[in-house]
Amino acid sequence: MELYETTVVADSLMKSDDLRDLRERIAGFISNHGGSVQKAEEWGKRRLAYEIGKKQYGYYLHFRFTAPEPVIALLEREYRLNESVLRFLTIRVDKLALQQEAKMAARAASEAVTTPATEMGVAAVA
Repeated sequence: MELYETTVVADSLMKSDDLRDLRERIAGFISNHGGSVQKAEEWGKRRLAYEIGKKQYGYYLHFRFTAPEPVIALLEREYRLNESVLRFLTIRVDKLALQQEAKMAARAASEAVTTPATEMGVAAVA
């Protein structure tokens, strides 16, 4: 199984219950077809670069998941059949990108570890 990411732009005029149902429907579809969702994020309402169907705003949902390759075609078919989905993009995550992401996370964690004196802006006196 490969690692994939998919980003969905939904209609911003959807109610919060409908957005939650859409998120659960996508995650359920992936898990029902032999995949597993590793991360599901809501990026929120954002202005679109150009109008899509006379809509200027979209609500972004992002998923990272593992699944067999045939699931991707089925998932994208489901997106096309759903009228509330304005756009979508699904990509396979490259191993080099994962390594780079791990390095950035390690660097951020090491920078977050600071001494209490420097945190308060107090310099150590020798």
